[in-house]
Amino acid sequence: MKTKKEAKKTKTNEVKKSVTPAAAAAPATKYGRPGTIKNVVIDLFQENAGISNEEMIAAVKAKFPDSAFDGKHASWYRMQAKKGNLTGTPIAIPKKAATKKTSA
Repeated sequence: MKTKKEAKKTKTNEVKKSVTPAAAAAPATKYGRPGTIKNVVIDLFQENAGISNEEMIAAVKAKFPDSAFDGKHASWYRMQAKKGNLTGTPIAIPKKAATKKTSA
């Protein structure tokens, strides 16, 4: 027969095991990297370096629907990619065509 101390130990271990949720695996990106916003953005730039911010936002929101990713974040990632801070080498991103405002 178990002592009170042994019974308490067993009971708390059982509770801890049942309460602890299983670690959810992050979805992998297209190229097999761990599923993070950074890696999704890197994949997007590898597929199409001239991707628009709106397309980038839509792709990130598709993978991470609860994310607060918006235009400011997309611009930040674009600048980091140009500088080479995302992959270690700069990504050549084409400049957008300048739109001229016509005065009437």
